[in-house]
Amino acid sequence: MSESTLPTTSRQLVFTERDAMAVSDSPVPPTGDDDVLLRVALVGICATDLHLLAGHIGDPFPLVPGHEFVGEVAAIGPAAARSRGLAVGDHVAVEMLLPCRSCARCREGRYNLCEADDMALGLERGRQYGVNIPRTVEPGLWGGYSEYLHVPAEATTHRLPDAMPWERAVLVEPLAVAYRTIQRARLSPGESVVIIGPGPVGLLAAAAARAAGAGRVIVAGTRDSRLELARRFGADAVVNTRETDAVAAVRAELGGLADVVIEIAGVAAAQQQAVQLARRGGRVVLAGACGANVAVTFRADEELLTREIDLLPSFLSAGGFEPAIALLGRNEFPFTELVTHRFALEQTAEAFATIAAREAGVIKAVLEPGLRRPAPLDGRAA
Repeated sequence: MSESTLPTTSRQLVFTERDAMAVSDSPVPPTGDDDVLLRVALVGICATDLHLLAGHIGDPFPLVPGHEFVGEVAAIGPAAARSRGLAVGDHVAVEMLLPCRSCARCREGRYNLCEADDMALGLERGRQYGVNIPRTVEPGLWGGYSEYLHVPAEATTHRLPDAMPWERAVLVEPLAVAYRTIQRARLSPGESVVIIGPGPVGLLAAAAARAAGAGRVIVAGTRDSRLELARRFGADAVVNTRETDAVAAVRAELGGLADVVIEIAGVAAAQQQAVQLARRGGRVVLAGACGANVAVTFRADEELLTREIDLLPSFLSAGGFEPAIALLGRNEFPFTELVTHRFALEQTAEAFATIAAREAGVIKAVLEPGLRRPAPLDGRAA
C-alpha cells in the first residue's frame, strides 16, 4: 500500500473519561523516515483494559486502549525498512513497551522496568501502548483499538510468519507474558510446575512450561471447563480448589510439593496459596496483578524464611516474544480455541460486559478494528 492510497483517518475506540467510551476518527499523518504505520488486524481484550476504563490505573484519558495487537505493515519509512528488515505487507507483532534503551534496567535487558521519565506525558517511568499514552499525544495512534497504529523507532517489532492466521497470532502478547514467567522461574527440564489461574495467560503458561521441558504440570483453578481445557494445553493434572484441598492434591500428584509455582490468578489468596504449594527451596512466580493497595500476607518464618522460598514477581513480557512466536509457529496446542469471541469496535461495551459476566463460554475476546459489517449476534468468533 503506497502513501497515496493510505486513508487519511483511522477509526478508534476511545476511553474519553472514566466509564465512558466512543468511536471516533483520528488523522493518519505521513509516515516518518524511522516510523512504521501498522494496520491492526486483531487486538485482544485484556482485563487491564477493563480496569483502565474503570479508572483503576491512573488517569490516562482520553486513551485509545489495546496492547495485545497484531497486524501488517501499511507504510514504512526508508530508515525503518533498513533497520527493521520489514516491508509493506509484512505481518508483525509490536511489544507494548516503548523503552528508552539507555537506562540501567534497559541495558541489562530488563526493559520492562525502564526507568526513563517522560515528563512531557507526565509519566514517571515507561511508556506503554494502550495503557498510559493519551490520545492527545501526537500522532494519537497509540492503542490497538484502532484501525491504524503508529510504530516509532523505539518500538520493538517482531516479524510473524505470513501463513500464521491472525486468530493464532493475536495470542503472541499473552503468550509472551506467560514465557516471561517461565524465564523468571528459571525452570529446568524435568521440574514440576503448578500454575494457579486457568485464564488465557494461565493456559498459555501451561503450554509454555510443557514446551520448556517441565516434568509434570498441574493447573489449579475454580472453573471445571477451563481446567479441562488446561489438559489440552499441557497439564498432566488439574485441581479445582473450590472442591479439593490444593496442598493435599498437589502432594498426591507429585509425591511432594512443586519445584515451581506460577500464580496468574490476580488475587491475594492465590498468591498466598502459591507459597504453600512450593517445596522447600522452591520458586514462586507472582504474575497476577491484584490491583492497587492490595496487601498480601505470608507467614514470614514458617512459609518463607525456614523454607527459603524464592518469591519472583514477573512483570509484562520482556524477552518473551521470540519463544512465543516460535511456539505459535509450531502450533502444537489448540491455540485458536482460546479465541472464542470477536467484536467490532462499536461493540466494545458489549464485549466488556460479556467478559465481566463470564458469559457464553468466553475465554479470549478480540476486536477486529477493520470490521465494517455487523458481527455475529452472539459475538462468537467465526
